[in-house]
Amino acid sequence: MLLIISTLIVLGYNTFLICKISSNIDKLTGMTGMIIVMSLGMVSSLAIGLISGIVYKNDLTSSTILAMILSLIVGYFLGERLGLFVTIEGMAASLMGSMMGAMLGEMLPSGNFKIMLAFMDVLYIIVVSLIFFLISNILRKSSDETPTFNHTYNSIFIMVILTVIVLITTFYDVNYVKKQINHRPVENPVHEHYQH
Repeated sequence: MLLIISTLIVLGYNTFLICKISSNIDKLTGMTGMIIVMSLGMVSSLAIGLISGIVYKNDLTSSTILAMILSLIVGYFLGERLGLFVTIEGMAASLMGSMMGAMLGEMLPSGNFKIMLAFMDVLYIIVVSLIFFLISNILRKSSDETPTFNHTYNSIFIMVILTVIVLITTFYDVNYVKKQINHRPVENPVHEHYQH
């Protein structure tokens, strides 16, 4: 369940921010655009790599290749409208993050990945929300309208809700696994008695 939630969070946030960046290209130029694309590419690819490393456990080759392909696509779409230089930076950051995430997913014990995945989800939500705040501040400064904080409060509310969902799901999954282990019948060794 946590893997599905993590995948949906990464997919949803990335899609939203790619659309947000694409619709405000003229205001996100230069160093600001590059920082946004690199940061988002790195944290997204770390999460993608971790998820693929968990899904393709004991197959580091497949998990790394899948994570790299997906992360390159994300990096490309993040930077494509901001120029070739930003696109290359975003794709390079995504490649590095995807390899590290896949290795981390491979190194985690089979039944004990949920806490790390939940930590990565919370970290991802925080970083992406900060990027969203940065974009919102830039757009507010560049527009002549009176600043409104409805979007900020909405994004904080969504961030808190997603974090709570991730933590509750992790708590439930970890406790469920512990109960399964505790209720598993213990097999006693069979002692054979030979008669002489």
